[in-house]
Amino acid sequence: YPRSRLRAPAQEPGVSVARTASTDRRAGHQLLVIPPRIYPIHDQALTIEFAAAISVEANEKAISLHHRLQSAPFPGFIESVPAYGSLTVYFNEPANSTGVEAMLRNLTATAAPEQLLGEVRQHLIPVCYEEPYGPDLKDVEVATGLDRSTIISQHTGMTFRVFMIGFVPGFAYMGILPPELETARKKVPRLEVPAGSVAIAGRQTGIYPAVIPGGWQIIGRTPWKLFNKNTQRCSLLSAGDLVRFEPITSETFEQLSWASPS
Repeated sequence: YPRSRLRAPAQEPGVSVARTASTDRRAGHQLLVIPPRIYPIHDQALTIEFAAAISVEANEKAISLHHRLQSAPFPGFIESVPAYGSLTVYFNEPANSTGVEAMLRNLTATAAPEQLLGEVRQHLIPVCYEEPYGPDLKDVEVATGLDRSTIISQHTGMTFRVFMIGFVPGFAYMGILPPELETARKKVPRLEVPAGSVAIAGRQTGIYPAVIPGGWQIIGRTPWKLFNKNTQRCSLLSAGDLVRFEPITSETFEQLSWASPS
């Protein structure tokens, strides 16, 4: 699995420099959209940044450019990896940083944001919010002032966008949670988070695809297997996908336990 995909923020990126302010109406909040900025992360990789905060518009631009490069790779192209508001492009000879930067500037200047967004897949993922699958629901109640049923109804009542895959293979960073559900990460991360755990942190939600350490607030668990290295499409979720969560009982969870999504 490309190591580049493991380099992802575990919390919301912050806005460091205010350049051009605009409103992303689909996200329903103010954000800072900057002119595309291109910078090297090493001598054979460039990152093009479209925004310094979580933005559907910037994410669409990154995914559009990602699909454009995948469909018409330049000589020396290795891969491109979309993040929240940026795309990192990896290459080797005969390509070089100067030529790739010029090409990226030309592509972003000539392409409409909606071009080549690729297949937008929709998923309805079953989640059990009952004990013992949502061990942090009580902490989220205290932090937000909402009762358990309201937290669950808000989490299952909206459609989330997969902004990126990172941290570990198959971990989908999704958003954007309503402000009422914004919750800090745990002060002391768990050494082991069960696979399938559905968690929230900041205004993000995600699903742990394997047993790994983690510090997000776990509010439920899905019986579905999110990552399988033996299938052609290893990760169930991809950047740009849309996800809704469906509440299920613990009995249904056991019946579906570790089933492969149809």
